[in-house]
Amino acid sequence: MDVETRKSILMDAFEELKAKWSVDERFLSSKEEEPSTIEGLPESKVNDLLQLKEKYKLDEIGFVFLVGAAVGFYQGQRNVKSVVREMLSTVNEVVNIFLKKA
Repeated sequence: MDVETRKSILMDAFEELKAKWSVDERFLSSKEEEPSTIEGLPESKVNDLLQLKEKYKLDEIGFVFLVGAAVGFYQGQRNVKSVVREMLSTVNEVVNIFLKKA
């Protein structure tokens, strides 16, 4: 398989993963934490990766690439969730202070 074809397959797999794991408002507002993890990913996410490996018939190198990209993507989303929660908490505190003064 040539390099361009491999690259296209890997990008298709990652785009599918991103679409499935995208952050939405429910994720940002949910207070529950993820269940136990395997190397930094919840078990359900690991299962998604294994399904993508089978669907796109990824070899070991391609799968390692996808796992690395998935871990970075997932951890980035967790960081976004943390930052958004902190910002919302700060905004709520400021609003409460103004309401108490009014």
